[in-house]
Amino acid sequence: MNLLPYLQNKVSAAPHETLYWRFGEQRAIRHGNYKLVKAVGNDKPELYDLAADIGESKDLSASKPEVFKDLTARYDAWNKTLVEPRWVSSKGDSPAKKGKKAKAAK
Repeated sequence: MNLLPYLQNKVSAAPHETLYWRFGEQRAIRHGNYKLVKAVGNDKPELYDLAADIGESKDLSASKPEVFKDLTARYDAWNKTLVEPRWVSSKGDSPAKKGKKAKAAK
């Protein structure tokens, strides 16, 4: 998608309804005004309403469980369409291999 018209303020609508990110153990999804983000060092994803809280200071995951569940399902469905990461962490495991080892240990 050509984002130039959006950057030049020629188009005011959002270019995508939903945006997804995945980088190592970090992940996020933004759908509408809501953003669900799992950062390194956080035990669980956090939910923010960017229209009301652009600084992402108030986690809404407990007070908006339906939005949390919806964004989690959307992210999981998108993530299943991606290939396993081909890079290796400093510990010698790819993120996908770490997950498989954890499941096998249970």
